[in-house]
Amino acid sequence: MRTMVLSVLVVLMITSLLLGACAAPTPQVIEKVVTQEVAKEVVKEVVVTKEVPKEVIVTQEVKVEVEKERPQMQFWVDHPFYVKSTEGQLKSYVLECAQKMGADIEYSQDTDKVMWPRIDAAIESKKLPDVLLLNLSWLPKMQKAGLPLDVTELVKELNGNMGGFTQGPLASVTTADGQAIAVPFLASSEMQYVRQDLLDAKGLPVPDTWEDVLKTAQAINDPPKIWGWGPQVAASSYDAERHRTAMIWAYGGSIMDKDGKTIKLDSPATREMLRVIKEAWDTNAVPKEILSWDDAANNKGYQSGQVAMIENTGSVANWLRDNDRELFDSTTFKAFPAGPAGRFIQGDVWVLFIPNTTEYPEQAQELVRCISQPKLAEELMTQMNGFRVPVYTDLTKLAMWENRALKPLADATPNTVMPGYPGPVTTVALETFKQNVIAKMVSRVLSDGWDADKAIAEAISTIERIQKDSQ
Repeated sequence: MRTMVLSVLVVLMITSLLLGACAAPTPQVIEKVVTQEVAKEVVKEVVVTKEVPKEVIVTQEVKVEVEKERPQMQFWVDHPFYVKSTEGQLKSYVLECAQKMGADIEYSQDTDKVMWPRIDAAIESKKLPDVLLLNLSWLPKMQKAGLPLDVTELVKELNGNMGGFTQGPLASVTTADGQAIAVPFLASSEMQYVRQDLLDAKGLPVPDTWEDVLKTAQAINDPPKIWGWGPQVAASSYDAERHRTAMIWAYGGSIMDKDGKTIKLDSPATREMLRVIKEAWDTNAVPKEILSWDDAANNKGYQSGQVAMIENTGSVANWLRDNDRELFDSTTFKAFPAGPAGRFIQGDVWVLFIPNTTEYPEQAQELVRCISQPKLAEELMTQMNGFRVPVYTDLTKLAMWENRALKPLADATPNTVMPGYPGPVTTVALETFKQNVIAKMVSRVLSDGWDADKAIAEAISTIERIQKDSQ
């Protein structure tokens, strides 16, 4: 019995020891393995979570970099609008179009005393703005410096607007080989102002030709109370260059031949122009002060009652309408005087010029396209009310041109030609115009007493020098 009990006890002890030996180590091993794996996973998740803000910061840096690439463009305006509301209208359109394009625009406009030196300096340094609104007469200098951007396709596109460009403005920006170097934007034409009350007092008809103008001036002349005519003849006068050239065309002559290269100034037509002006001078039918008149002087001469006839743009009509209704009502507004060869006016054009130095040629063309749309074009014409005429055919049909003080300007469109006529608008023709070669020739005859041969010879010599310099 004792032996059996001992045996059972021994068995129980051995069993207990075996169970203890097997159970104790197993929980310790599993606990260590599980704890280590969980810790590793937690660390990995925390690392991933901390990387997320870094990606956001990188995204913000990319946005800042994109904003730095926004085009920073410049738009310069060298144009006397005369109407303040028009200045503001154009500026607002330029800024609005730039905003649509996602560009910033620095808009600069000032008088010619400020803008001309700036433009000259910019041409010299070849650091021009992206777009310039300036007079046609700047194009020779731009061409000589090799600065025009080829905008032929843009001009072709815009020529599909509003009935297409009128003949003169389109010719003015087209080179002899058919390339467009600027976009027409505004133009000017001219008419004659005549004191109808003075004609009625003498029983005289309204003069139609340049010969009529001379005879009428002599007939109604009453100095010093009033002179019969106030032509522009000063050597430095922009208007003198245009008006006297128009007279040469009217008498059947020209400065250049159709080929744009042959000088044709020495002609009977040039001598006829000089004869008419010299006879008006010699008979005291014009005030002697005309030799020093600036381009606003004939306006003032007519507005003040100093002279009885002038040739000018619609600016005088606007002033009379607002400031002297009696004189406005006494004025006949008529077509520019004609000659044996017809009626001619040397028009003027203000163009949108894009230099090939721009960093943003596509954006610059898009800006020009945007501000050349019908809505703005019509608004500008309406606001300027005759100070300028359209470069698009359909705009000459606006109701405003039915006004008796404006109609002659719209009617003059077919007779308005550009420097170089009957040939192309060449660099030589534009530079001849800009240097006032014809006005200086007239001044030589009136001021210095030169005969026609000597004055014409000097003018031809100047044109020959211009041709040589342009090569």
